[in-house]
Amino acid sequence: MDNDPGTTSVIRLIETPYKLEAQNIVCYPNLVLYFKIEIQRLFMKPRIVYSAITVDLVRGEAARSNMFPKSRPIEISDDALIPQLMSHEAATAAAQKVVMKWLRYKFRIYKVPNIELVRQQAVYKAFFYTKGPKDELLLVDSVEGIDLSDKDGKG
Repeated sequence: MDNDPGTTSVIRLIETPYKLEAQNIVCYPNLVLYFKIEIQRLFMKPRIVYSAITVDLVRGEAARSNMFPKSRPIEISDDALIPQLMSHEAATAAAQKVVMKWLRYKFRIYKVPNIELVRQQAVYKAFFYTKGPKDELLLVDSVEGIDLSDKDGKG
């Protein structure tokens, strides 16, 4: 990635209800993987389950997701992108470890299941600053948002 101030990249940004066009945003890299898992069972047909895993490409942490997020392409300055520190191969290995841990917790596994990577996508989550009710700066996650009622003590 060049450090020229005028360079831009096309990335996939997770869809958000916020209007990001007028905001100075910073984009955080994630890799979302969708697995199809076939669990062998004695004297029965195999059980087929699906799992989405999101891997943080900066810290390397993987966690189960409740869905594969919708995203859209945008063009953004390279200065607004946080550089990823983890390769996609290492992220896939971390995601498979989380899948195996979840399978051992959720199902009785006597044989190693067949795990197939169905879909993967590098996506970015946007963060931006906004003013709070008391003129303090608040960092807003464009996916999770912020609850201002907790900040001002009203509920």
